[in-house]
Amino acid sequence: MEQLNPEKIEEIKEILKEMDINPVNQSLIQDNKLIFIYKDKVYRCKMPTQIQQTEAEYKQNQLKVKLIQSDDTITRKRLIKVLKEKQDIDIAQLEKDKEKLRKDLQDMYLDLAIIPSDDPDKIEELKDKKNKIEEKFMEVTIEVIELLSPALEEQVKAIYYKSLASSCVEKQIKEDEFEKVWKDYSEFEKDDTGISYKSIEAIQTLLLNIKD
Repeated sequence: MEQLNPEKIEEIKEILKEMDINPVNQSLIQDNKLIFIYKDKVYRCKMPTQIQQTEAEYKQNQLKVKLIQSDDTITRKRLIKVLKEKQDIDIAQLEKDKEKLRKDLQDMYLDLAIIPSDDPDKIEELKDKKNKIEEKFMEVTIEVIELLSPALEEQVKAIYYKSLASSCVEKQIKEDEFEKVWKDYSEFEKDDTGISYKSIEAIQTLLLNIKD
């Protein structure tokens, strides 16, 4: 793959548009690998091996047993109700806000796709707007994830995808050369940047789109 540059970004966006892939994911599946862009850097998510899936399932099952045995465990449905009643936090509204931002971001990509390449000022203006919408989208996404993270269902689901993301996502360091973003699961757990959330989204997207 070529090093990322503005022209390459536009090329990838056009490919996504033609393939009818949701542009908000900024992703493209090639050879069972999902290529995605985050903060102008190229990453790829590989399909997990059987060993990696087994390890993720083991972590998932261990946590589920532990949570079921705990008196402090709360279900997703109950947590949403508590958040609304006790803190006036409306998860349903946050989800609506997120979908509106997703639509705005999709529209912005379409606007960018039709701007002539010889109008760099307009391109930069739209890219700035796109970046602000993307940042807000990520903020709301992370807020919902963090608010619901105590729920049993979310914890069990999250540890599975976290485990896979920690071992399957790589970052481009030079042309046709990638390296793992995290050396192990514990390092992934300590990462509080947006790339960890994007990586979880990437592994989920890849598993949903790749059929045996």
